[in-house]
Amino acid sequence: MKENANYANAPGEAPAAPAEKKRVNVPNLLLGLLVIGLALFGAWQLVQMGVNYAKRVNEEKRIIESRSLYEFLIPAAAIDIAPFEDISVAQMEELVEMSVWAVLNSGLDATQYQYEGDVLLLPEAQVQAAFIHFFGTQRTVEHCTVSGYGYEFTYDPTAHAYKIPLTTITPIYTPLITETETKGDSTVLTVGFLNSGLYDRNPLTGELTAPEPDKYVKVTMRTAATGNYISAVRSLGIPETAVTAPAGAEPEEEPEETAPADTSAPEGDSTTAPAGETDASETVSVGESENAAA
Repeated sequence: MKENANYANAPGEAPAAPAEKKRVNVPNLLLGLLVIGLALFGAWQLVQMGVNYAKRVNEEKRIIESRSLYEFLIPAAAIDIAPFEDISVAQMEELVEMSVWAVLNSGLDATQYQYEGDVLLLPEAQVQAAFIHFFGTQRTVEHCTVSGYGYEFTYDPTAHAYKIPLTTITPIYTPLITETETKGDSTVLTVGFLNSGLYDRNPLTGELTAPEPDKYVKVTMRTAATGNYISAVRSLGIPETAVTAPAGAEPEEEPEETAPADTSAPEGDSTTAPAGETDASETVSVGESENAAA
């Protein structure tokens, strides 16, 4: 019979000592965890840098777009353009006036133009280019004489130029974009027309307040392959303004009603007039006072 060779100990031998468990090297473990933590932190930092960079790029893009839209709308606010539901029904005179105004305020070098006395001759080609810049090919420009507040641009078909008087042109309004909304291939802008960039002083508190727009319009811009073009301007009306009392101020009390005094003259005495009446020669109507002041 074969002896079993798988016995643990040979006869007469002492039992084998149990194998020692492998001890964990704590310093190496901590070092490994530290390396993993630093790697994860570095990866997180890289992700954050990428996110912040994307945010910064988007913000810069938004600022550039906002600035571009603001500059695009300056001529429209400057002439206080009349509302229109569609570019096809807009007044051609105003579209041309807006285009001329834009060219004159584009930093042109006046020494590069011809003059006729004290009048600058602005080539119609430049006005047409500005017209296409604002309205694209939605309308075909029809050159004509236009009049604004305190100025007139006379169109000379023989010279193919606009006669611009050498005078200062002051814009009526400046634009303030308050809201932007995208609808398909259109961008709808809510624009306030500011009459002045000066701050107002509250008559009750004496505090300076930012100027409020005199009115608001919605400008619809169509996006095409060659750019954005104005296709509609809708009026939102004139905002209501009210002077509010400062916090803590008590409301004024209404005056008590008193019975009218008896002002009837004695019988036969016509020298005393009833209360509230005045000599007709001293009564001046509003219209007469305005005429007198004028």
